[in-house]
Amino acid sequence: MQEHIIELSNNYQLKLNENQNYTVCKIEHTPTGIVCNGEQVCKDLFGVVDTLVYCEIMDEDVTSLADIAARLAGIYDEVKRIAEIQETYAYA
Repeated sequence: MQEHIIELSNNYQLKLNENQNYTVCKIEHTPTGIVCNGEQVCKDLFGVVDTLVYCEIMDEDVTSLADIAARLAGIYDEVKRIAEIQETYAYA
């Protein structure tokens, strides 16, 4: 099975397989490489957004509305990039 992996940030990877299933993986950087600490399977891009928003807003470093706004802006940019990548593969 072919799988595309998109690095979302230093914290997440998004895997998209040929069945159009999305898997959001929370990653941790270790001296030996990148380790996946948990996966959430999402049926569509909206599920990916929901998962990312939940994980980012629940982060202990988010303590103000400005922090939330910054995180949401980052998620928006990442999802926009995902959509552009999908569009590129759709026409390939």
